[in-house]
Amino acid sequence: MPVPWQRFTVVFRSRWGWRIFLGAFGIVALPLLAVSLISYELTDALQRRATQRLMAETTKAASLNLFDRLRAAELLLRARAQAQASGAPNEALELQAAKVFEGITSLREAPAHERSEVLLQPLPGGIGMRPVMRVAAPDGGMVEGRMRPEYLLENLASSSHTICLQSEQAPGPHCLTPLEGDMLALAHTRPLYLAPVFEGASWLISAAPQRNAYRFLPLGTGAALAQATGLAFLLALIASSFYARRITLPLETLIEATRAVRTGDFGQRVDASAMTDEFRELADSFNGMVGEIGADLAFSQVLAQMDTAILARQPLHDIAALALQHLAQSAPQLQFTLRIHPRDGAPPEALVLDADHRRLRRAPPSQASSPVAPWHVEVLPVAQRPDSTFTLQVASADGAPWPARTRHELDALCARLAVAVQADERERQLVARAVVDSLTGLLNRLGLVDAVDQAMERAARRDQSLALAFIDLDGFKDVNDAYGHSVGDRLLQQVAYRLRTSLAKADAHLARMGGDEFVLLLCNEPPEALHALLHGVLAALQQPFRIDTLDVQIGASIGVAAFPDHGRDHETLLKNADAAMYAAKTGGRNRVVDYTSTLNASTAERLELRRNLAGALAAGQFFLLFQPRVRASDGAVASAEVLLRWQHPLKGRIPPDRFIPIAEEAGLIGEIGRWVLREAMQQVSHWRMQASPPLTRLSVNLSPLQLAHRDFLPEVEALAAEFPQARGAIELEITEGAFFRDIEGCVHKLGRLRAMGFDIALDDFGVGYSAMSYLSTLPLDTLKIDKSFVQAFGRQPTAYAIASAIVALATALDKRVVAEGVETEAQAAMLRQLGVDELQGYLYSEPVPVAALTQPPEGTREPASVDS
Repeated sequence: MPVPWQRFTVVFRSRWGWRIFLGAFGIVALPLLAVSLISYELTDALQRRATQRLMAETTKAASLNLFDRLRAAELLLRARAQAQASGAPNEALELQAAKVFEGITSLREAPAHERSEVLLQPLPGGIGMRPVMRVAAPDGGMVEGRMRPEYLLENLASSSHTICLQSEQAPGPHCLTPLEGDMLALAHTRPLYLAPVFEGASWLISAAPQRNAYRFLPLGTGAALAQATGLAFLLALIASSFYARRITLPLETLIEATRAVRTGDFGQRVDASAMTDEFRELADSFNGMVGEIGADLAFSQVLAQMDTAILARQPLHDIAALALQHLAQSAPQLQFTLRIHPRDGAPPEALVLDADHRRLRRAPPSQASSPVAPWHVEVLPVAQRPDSTFTLQVASADGAPWPARTRHELDALCARLAVAVQADERERQLVARAVVDSLTGLLNRLGLVDAVDQAMERAARRDQSLALAFIDLDGFKDVNDAYGHSVGDRLLQQVAYRLRTSLAKADAHLARMGGDEFVLLLCNEPPEALHALLHGVLAALQQPFRIDTLDVQIGASIGVAAFPDHGRDHETLLKNADAAMYAAKTGGRNRVVDYTSTLNASTAERLELRRNLAGALAAGQFFLLFQPRVRASDGAVASAEVLLRWQHPLKGRIPPDRFIPIAEEAGLIGEIGRWVLREAMQQVSHWRMQASPPLTRLSVNLSPLQLAHRDFLPEVEALAAEFPQARGAIELEITEGAFFRDIEGCVHKLGRLRAMGFDIALDDFGVGYSAMSYLSTLPLDTLKIDKSFVQAFGRQPTAYAIASAIVALATALDKRVVAEGVETEAQAAMLRQLGVDELQGYLYSEPVPVAALTQPPEGTREPASVDS
């Protein structure tokens, strides 16, 4: 019996066998050649496309890696700059910086930018590049760090591709390995936009495959040979067109599926059940490859959507919903729950997808806790915030191991969620800084306005009541002036705590408007309960505050405005509550006053003057007038009193008796008084440098609040050093109210002032109640008889007697005597007879500008006003 190879040789011995062989060869060879070429081109195209996609993913991953490393380097450089600025370098921080930066330089002359600057500089000779980062230094200028290229690029090196960088400053390209041998036609370039976070031009990141790695890609020329071999085997068995058609049909199906994939349809699948041998394997491989690529593309789109949502500052719940939606679609056999664990021990919050898989919802209490057996649960950490911890809980019914893709996607999504949580936390911190008072932790004005607008909208919709209570602390300024701002700040913090405690059970919002002003927003409180609540607040604030060893006593005045009766917008409500609060202050303080329309006239004008007064000095609306004082003996001008006036741009000239009390109440009297004293000293210094000065002495009024301020003496000492020519030429006038509270402190300060060369005059003498007992103690030079006694001459016999006693007392104590308010010659004659040293009043001159002091008009009579 012949062996098989002998049967094979029998065919070639006959001419018929040769014809069959040659015919079959011709039938097979030509189609095989054509099919092989097509297969090669097709697989080569797929290979190039897959390579290009791989390079695109490579550049994307490189962009994320570079951006993360730039951010990490920025944080490290900022931390080091902060440590250097504080004078306490951190050795561990320096070691870490040495690993990241080749060198760090301080650029003190460079202008500071709000955002950090990143540059890509070429090395000398144009070979290589050096990344440079500049951040704003805490003490001014910039800090420049030259990053090590290996720090940025150490994770980008690969044997399968080459990464290149370039920018406007370093056109490059600068590559990790030489470009020789790279397939530049398949390279992919992606921009790395720095503008959202850093200053500087965008970088271009390119990835090119290595030629020696090109042959080892998943789809190579071996697949084309496998196709050709399979087709030749089939054509050799069945030479008829019928069987050839049946055999080539799977190839056509694959080609159509490939074309669909090239158009972006990754849902296309090839039915491999009707195929045999290599075509079935090829179809299975094709289906698997398309599925993987489609899944990668879909996952990349989900990550891109999350990145876009993070950059757009969308709510954290919406970003988490994107992640859970994808997980629910890709792994329906698993259950996913985002859990938020508060650090204060409160029950965790569980977020799951709703039935439509569109948005997140809070899980009911029965689902909020972790599933019990037979569920298998794994908890993946996501992120931590100062107040909570985020985890992703994955539950499966059978406990089967997760597919590798699912594990990879979970890790990537957890990382993205961590970025979203951190971005949300930064947004919360920015909002908190914008709407929260940093000292007390209460809402600031911006936060209050937002809360009032929301509360008004809610109250109008639900037909509920709403009240706004404006609180101003009584006596706080005295505490601030006496003990300093640090004690004042701690007092404000304790006030905020008491307000929170008093309103703990009420539906209320608390805010600090600034200074010692607080606002309470009370929702849905009946009038009786509202006033009981506010009187409770008053009682709480009247209790002593303990600050270290001090017991501080203050009070409060509260004004109340209600919505909608007293205003339908936050501005009107605040204005009317403020008006009611001023009515409470003027009515005796430590009381609650409801707003009424009758408060608008006087209070609104007072509020407007207070607002305008705050900018009047900077706007140059204040000016000085001078009222001469003449010697009683010969009528010659001896000195002049400096009088402050306010020229309002709309209301005209406003008398001092209207705006001085407001300035004292608003805490502006110190700044205004300092300006008046400076102008007077500058003027008298100018006169003293002239050959024939019109005057050599000026008298300046001091407010009791100005004298009581702890910074008053240092400020006057600075002025005395600035104007040494004014020494001995300035007389400071005080009233008896300046030493009522602290006679010893007042004596000390007046002694210091006299040591600096200032004379001291006691203004409005005889009006108060305690001046007589302190005349021997206070370091006074002059007594000024109040004009009320002078103008009563001839009408009240006691007025002349009091004036005579004052002059006698001053003579005995060796004090000068000045009488103010002299308007008639009879008054002047009586005062000269008493022995008064100087006379002042409209009989001699009204207050005049400095230019008119050389020859003051005599006999001018105009209605007198209260000067200060």
